Amino acid sequence: MADAILVPQVGQDLTEAMIVAINVKLGDSVAKGDIVAEVESEKATFEVEAFVSGVVISLPFAVGDMAPVLEPLMHLGKAGESFGATAHIDVPAAAADVPTAEKPAPSSAKIAVDNSGRSSPLARRVAAQNGMRVDQMAGTGPRGAVVMRDVAAALQAKPVFGAQTSVPRAGPGMQSLQAGTGIPVIFLHGFGAEMAAWRPLVARVSIANPMFGADLAGHGVAPIKTVAGFDALVDDMAMRLGDTGMTSAHLVGHSLGAAVAVALADRGNMDIRSLTLIAPAGLGPWINGDFVTGFATAKTEAALRMWMQHLVYVPDRLGDAMVRAAFAARTGPTATNALEILARTLFEFNTQLFSIRPALQRLSCTCRIILGLKDAILRPSDANSLPGSVAVHQLFDVGHLPQVEATALVGRLIAETIRSVG
Repeated sequence: MADAILVPQVGQDLTEAMIVAINVKLGDSVAKGDIVAEVESEKATFEVEAFVSGVVISLPFAVGDMAPVLEPLMHLGKAGESFGATAHIDVPAAAADVPTAEKPAPSSAKIAVDNSGRSSPLARRVAAQNGMRVDQMAGTGPRGAVVMRDVAAALQAKPVFGAQTSVPRAGPGMQSLQAGTGIPVIFLHGFGAEMAAWRPLVARVSIANPMFGADLAGHGVAPIKTVAGFDALVDDMAMRLGDTGMTSAHLVGHSLGAAVAVALADRGNMDIRSLTLIAPAGLGPWINGDFVTGFATAKTEAALRMWMQHLVYVPDRLGDAMVRAAFAARTGPTATNALEILARTLFEFNTQLFSIRPALQRLSCTCRIILGLKDAILRPSDANSLPGSVAVHQLFDVGHLPQVEATALVGRLIAETIRSVG
């Protein structure tokens, strides 16, 4: 049975995306987790990841096409399997497996055509936000289309107040989530997560800044797999950020990542312009130790799902894709053991072995905290009695994942925080 890799929908109001790159061809073998394509919507540039392994047996679209979201971008099957009338998946007529040379040109109703040719929705939006015209840019995208990297290059050449003199780049264990210009925004995930979890939220943060995800040590693709404690987490992230050449940054962190963000700002190695802290750890000593242990030691997807339901107030908000992605990150006993080891160095039963309160007292940058009042992992009341310079947003009927349960609001608050600083 063939598996469909769909054109991603990275915003509820989006209907199409431009296919910027296809990294495979018919007959290629694909491993689970491989990046098979890149698309640009109005909201963001998005790398498409294979959620299963298989052989490419169908490529309905070509590079440069405007493809409807949630349509099959490709199908993966078994070696020697063909995709046709006998396949188990119905393919819409618009996505039929037609050789590229015979495919009709996309409808002009779906493509904005400028004097210089085509442009992606994201390129048009970011250019307009910065008072620039895509019809005056040279396109390096498919069939000469102006894509986000062209707008980013044009913006880099344009004087921007507060922008660094060099193009920010991703360091080890980091990945670009959105190209752009100005002060970069770095997203730091929580315990047991990985940087890819930020993509749905990034699509709702309407700013032109470059955005990066960074895996904490012991997570994802971070070079260091085991660390000795909280200070070691901060040391590793500080070193990797230093390797990027970035001199200034906005930091957005969730839970453990939020605590690391505060510690980075406190060290003063970089000019941290703002902090947006989502359900931050380290505000008080208590943590749900049963959750930490169960989550870190879960060996099956079913067990992991049961523990992850504690992260949200309404269980239905925990999507299947989120659970599958979290389980896929545990590629073997080594990955799970790394989480177990990290848990023992950071927490003792129901106690957090670190605190960010002293660092919050010393902060000089803009800081905003977003937390759910139904958080079952940390105590929302620990956010009481914070410095007056720290803005606190308390969300009703939201648990430990405000970025999942109130995505649009959290995206807006992040954008407002960054714009307020400039």
